[in-house]
Amino acid sequence: MTEPLELDHLVYATPTLDATVAELATRFGVTPKPGGRHPGWGTRNAILSLGGRCYLEIIGPDEAQPETSGNRVLDVDRISEPYMAWWAVRPFLMPLTCGEFENMGFVPGPVIEGRRDLEGGGHLVWQITDPRVRLFDGVLPLVVDWEGAAHPGESHSEVNLRELRLEHPEHARLSPAFDELGLRPVHPGEAPAIIAVLDTPQGVVELR
Repeated sequence: MTEPLELDHLVYATPTLDATVAELATRFGVTPKPGGRHPGWGTRNAILSLGGRCYLEIIGPDEAQPETSGNRVLDVDRISEPYMAWWAVRPFLMPLTCGEFENMGFVPGPVIEGRRDLEGGGHLVWQITDPRVRLFDGVLPLVVDWEGAAHPGESHSEVNLRELRLEHPEHARLSPAFDELGLRPVHPGEAPAIIAVLDTPQGVVELR
């Protein structure tokens, strides 16, 4: 097993961003903050710090990008309800980590530039494996390198991650490979699932 890769963020996809943010605010007792828009991806997001350079991203359709309809990241305009869609890790070195994934038989999307136009003006830029290439229903993580940019999770947090659990029917194949890559273990499951257990001011909340 290699040194564990750091958890960067969790991705909670929704067809209705504003409604989901309001629903999570009620469940958590804390309101996720507006993030911004992803040009060309057809999405916008809200952010909730989980402490320790980790955060929850709530991502949904950006109605201001109508040209991307039907081709948005994570098909957020085609899903019927919110769900935990993905998770992301920070690499030691982006080419090295992506190469290690490929050596284990997992070919993530090519590394591209991500961009978020911020609600208050300005923008944030980073490197990420292409979010249009999603393997094993999101159980294989995205790889993201902030390249010195301000990390979205670097703020005071009233919500903390207690547990992140990965489940997949192919756990017997995936878990040894994930262990070798420094990823979290994959547990048996009838269907792929990413389950986050959060400590919040309203008590323990589970997202899946």
